[in-house]
Amino acid sequence: LIHFIKRGLIERMDLKFHVNSELFDRLLLPGIPNNTVNFGNIKKLAKLWKIRRECTNQKELHISQTTFIKDALSVGFKDEQMLEAIFILSQHYFSEVKTDNLLLALFLQLIYTHNLSLTRSSSVERLSREEWPRKYENHLAALRPKPVKLHEEEEQLKFLQYRFKDLWSILQEDQPTLNPTLDHLLNPSNTSQDMTFTKVISKADIPMNQVPDFVLARLEVCKNGVLSCIKQGRRLSWPLGDNTRCLETSQPAKMAIDCQKNNQRKIIVINQINEKTLGKFSSTLDGGTVKIHRCKNSFLYLLSPLESLTITKCENTRIITGQVTNIVRVRDCRNVELVTMSPLVTVEASWESSLLVSPPNDRKLREFSDRDFTILVDGQTCGKLEVKPYNVNYKGLGLQDERVSVWKVEPKIVIINPSMQRSSRNEDLIHVSTEEKQPSKIPFTNINLPNSVPDERKEEDISETWRQYLEQQDLTSEEKERVEGEVSKLFSRWCRIQKKSRKELNGLISLANKL
Repeated sequence: LIHFIKRGLIERMDLKFHVNSELFDRLLLPGIPNNTVNFGNIKKLAKLWKIRRECTNQKELHISQTTFIKDALSVGFKDEQMLEAIFILSQHYFSEVKTDNLLLALFLQLIYTHNLSLTRSSSVERLSREEWPRKYENHLAALRPKPVKLHEEEEQLKFLQYRFKDLWSILQEDQPTLNPTLDHLLNPSNTSQDMTFTKVISKADIPMNQVPDFVLARLEVCKNGVLSCIKQGRRLSWPLGDNTRCLETSQPAKMAIDCQKNNQRKIIVINQINEKTLGKFSSTLDGGTVKIHRCKNSFLYLLSPLESLTITKCENTRIITGQVTNIVRVRDCRNVELVTMSPLVTVEASWESSLLVSPPNDRKLREFSDRDFTILVDGQTCGKLEVKPYNVNYKGLGLQDERVSVWKVEPKIVIINPSMQRSSRNEDLIHVSTEEKQPSKIPFTNINLPNSVPDERKEEDISETWRQYLEQQDLTSEEKERVEGEVSKLFSRWCRIQKKSRKELNGLISLANKL
């Protein structure tokens, strides 16, 4: 008996619980929710559903979107679009939506207010280090300490360390058995792959009132995310084409993959690609959870099917991918052209970008994705977005239809946090175009790359021809000035297009030479 007791204690000491960062990736709203998403209202909603379960004598309560929104509004939540977005995110992750799933999704939104409160609380400490007045200046300014950047996975850990007992009080209540919803949030380590959080806790035979403290003492950052990929993954050395004709002067791109045996996801991180062209269609990329971060002035062709895709802080970049099974997230981007197939796209803090998207082409996914093809947009932080159907020359990519250049079902666009300054139709926020466009070219099969760029002397001849033509016209000085102004605008636009085309061409030629 003493031997088994000691063995159980040792097993408990070695046990760790890793935060499931995928849950945050899949359930967090694109944008900060309003202040009605608070712990008090979530607790009221949990109490309402508990009473309903007791009245109907059901252990689990399935719920529709209409009922969820009605119940949430009745206990103090506001903004139907935000509640609709939370339901859609939960539906895509859990498939069948239960009340406990929605409570977990609502609770995770509190991470936004948690991070804000931490930022505000530090302002008093900064003020205490103030110089009165500061040297060589006529105003007061806090001496700010060196910023300490926390990765979002570390923020998720800190959030759960601070609020796990609150979540426990909502999901567990006075139930004699563990709530299986917690299995989505925490992954036990040093156990077999089929051992879930609830199975491990049950096996450890810990009194229910001691479980929160037991878990908090063993919480760790996600073991299958971006941080683990950077620290423990394998560096990728995929060939990159140079978009500029000058010698390479930029920092080398950072690419890594984490696909250890026990990991549930294959994480691929692509970071800081600048003035490059990347083309990849391989088993390494197939089924990966891809994170693209801080890429500028580049062309990325990731043509294998992906599990999910996250694009953050990218500028002036074209990204074309194969079909994405779960979700595409775009955040803090400007002038990005994304061409992909996914059932769900979220956009936050992004401007002047184009989304050429359609539901996945795979027949196994189509019945679900066509019905629930959705784009979630944060109205407070986005602007000048254009949405068009996915349209590429994608033969050979393993897709089943020959053309998807028009939507069978138009996407449902849900705008949360709509800006009061915009019109009710949000025309300056997002423009949806159903017109069929010329397909985006994937230049890796059946294409002959030219070995030179266009002749600049021909461009000079065109300019001289136009100047002579303008001099021959009988125009007043005012009319000439107006014509030159309009021509200047058109010429500037043409130059931008030509510059982008040349960069893409240079990158493809450079990439072809390296393959």
